[in-house]
Amino acid sequence: LKAECREHCIEPAPSRLPLLLARVFEEAAPIVWVRGNDFQLVSLKAIALRMLRHSPYYASRPAELAGGVMVPRHSGPCAFSGPVTILVCRDNEGDNESAVGIARELKTAAREGRGSTASAEAVTIRDAEEALEGVNAAPLSGHVVFLLYL
Repeated sequence: LKAECREHCIEPAPSRLPLLLARVFEEAAPIVWVRGNDFQLVSLKAIALRMLRHSPYYASRPAELAGGVMVPRHSGPCAFSGPVTILVCRDNEGDNESAVGIARELKTAAREGRGSTASAEAVTIRDAEEALEGVNAAPLSGHVVFLLYL
């Protein structure tokens, strides 16, 4: 994307191009635009939030945007209200940008009392295939959710 901008950006004086590229790509990661109803809405919210954070009003009041922005008639964050089992695919392991990483973050959030009324002990992470097809698998308990990360 950066190379494409370097190649096609002809408006500013050539001497200002490095400054422009630095402002666009180095101050914060570019926001990925995904054209699909809910995903598009997430992209728009990210753009609006970034713009608001740079406005004079919110630049001096960053705490007001700590919770993000809300779009009317769109579902917002949800929380677990009791014991929950999060099923994840074994093939979707890796860093924090995987289903397993997100499930671990949910458990950490519960431990720290963020975004959940369930305690960390009430959040269990299990391999979906083993839990659903395993011959000796322990029974599922609490609210069972399947976390699919695409």
